[in-house]
Parts: sequence; structure tokens; C-alpha cells
Amino acid sequence: MTEVLPQSPDTAHVDDPHDSQPASLVSRRLHDFFVRQGLPRHKHSSQLAVILGLSRSGAFRKFQDGAFSAADLQALAEHFEVDISLLLSQTAAPQAQALPSSALPPAPARIVLGGRNLACQVEIGDELGANDFSELVATLQGSEWQVHPFPGPQGTLARHRVIQLLIRPAHRQLPRVAVLEDSVDLAANLKEAFEGAGFRVELFTAADELLNRATTQPFDVYLVDWWLNGKTSAAMIQALRASQSTVPLILTTGAIANGYAVEDDIVRVAMEHRVQVIEKPFRLALLISQVRQLLGEKL
Repeated sequence: MTEVLPQSPDTAHVDDPHDSQPASLVSRRLHDFFVRQGLPRHKHSSQLAVILGLSRSGAFRKFQDGAFSAADLQALAEHFEVDISLLLSQTAAPQAQALPSSALPPAPARIVLGGRNLACQVEIGDELGANDFSELVATLQGSEWQVHPFPGPQGTLARHRVIQLLIRPAHRQLPRVAVLEDSVDLAANLKEAFEGAGFRVELFTAADELLNRATTQPFDVYLVDWWLNGKTSAAMIQALRASQSTVPLILTTGAIANGYAVEDDIVRVAMEHRVQVIEKPFRLALLISQVRQLLGEKL
């Protein structure tokens, strides 16, 4: 006689699309939400496991028991970048059930335009066949839809027709950068590079000019040359820090190598006033990257 061993939860058919509907209202609402994100029912538990750091069987049991804590819901909301209330909302659930199998409800996605990765909402259609064409195609990569121009990425990922795409462009003011630099060529290079990277730049050759301008219209970032017109910019840095206690200040200097400055003086000013120091010559791309990090930008 052949002995039949019972399956453990980890080897059972977790995420079986024919599982009975969970009794918990929270579980049913979360299943509905996952469907609206473009996830087929048989992948809900595995996706929940990834987000919450659970085993697949543990995620399956959560759906079955409805054992979702406030921390679990917060983690899900942060992952999908939605309000917690939307996780448990019935919005679009009846329509989702009525949709034909050839279309899925609008789902969050990403699309690369002009080198920028933009958030969007996308309505997904049928999977493309070998002879099908669509100007835009979508592939599900992990838990997120990615939109591409035809033909899309090559490989084993299923490519779906994009029925409709919605992008809401972000709007913000360009960060303003003040540059204090007596080298005309370097100042012009800085202005060109930063404005090409999405900043507004004003150039100054005298400390008092910059301070007067900053008094009426403070800047978001200051790039300050250490040795200027025969003296250091220590006093100006102190004045800037007194009026803007947290603004990014970057000190650029070639004076150490030229013998015009004492390294200890620069270190003292940098420590006392929380100033970043970059020695010349520097790479503009790295300087711009550092400024973005200081501003907390993700562009």
C-alpha cells in the first residue's frame, strides 16, 4: 500500500485561484485591491509575502484568517503608494468584476520618457501574440507594470497591449543656486551645467553682492569660492548660516594647493557651519549629484 503523506502549507497549492472566498472582510477587500493593481488572484499570496517579508504559506494564512495588523496595512499602503483607506475600499471592485477578461482595471505603472522614470496609470489589454502590434506595451516586472514603446523588452516576460495611459506631470519651482566665483570661465561652466540639469543659477563675483541678494530672495543652495579678491569667504559663510541655518552650503577651493589658505582654517569653518568642501578641479556631474543629494531630490 502506498502511504500518502499530507502536504505542508509550504508545499500545498498556495495561491490556488479556486480557493474558497475568505470569510474576512479585510481579506476580501485586499484581494479586490490586488486585482485592481493588475495582479491575478493566484499571485496575491506570493506578492503579499514579498511585501511583508513572509513565507508564502504565512501570507496565504493571513488571507485565510484575515490576521492583518495595522503595521501590515501601513506597509501595504506604503508599497503601493496609496492611502490606507484605498486598500479596503470597494471602489472599482464591482466594475472590475464586470470587465471582460481582455482588460484589467487601471493600475499604477512606470514609463521612461526623455531619460526620466515617470509614474503613470495604465489600462492593460490582451497579451500580445507573435503577430500583434501595439505602439505601447506593458510588462509586469515583480509587482509593477512597466510601459515601453513597441516591441518592448525581449525575453520571457508577457507583453500586454496598452489601452490607455494617464500621466499627471509633477509641478515644482526650479531650485535656485547662488554661485560665488571670480573665475569667469568656471562660473560660466557652472551656470551652463546646473541650468542644463534643471536649476536656476545666479552668478556673483563679490561676497557683499551675494549677501544683499540673499537677504531679499534667499537661495536654495550656495556654491562659494573660498579665496576671493584676496581674502577668504569665512565671514560671508558665517552670515549665510546665521540667516539660513539648514541651507546647503558648498565651499569650493583651489587655494590650498596654491598656498593661499591654511587647511586648518577651512576645516574649522566647515565643521562650525556645516559646510561641504570640494577641491578644484572638480567634476561638474559629481558636484550636481551632491547638490541633489543635499536637497533630497530624486531626479
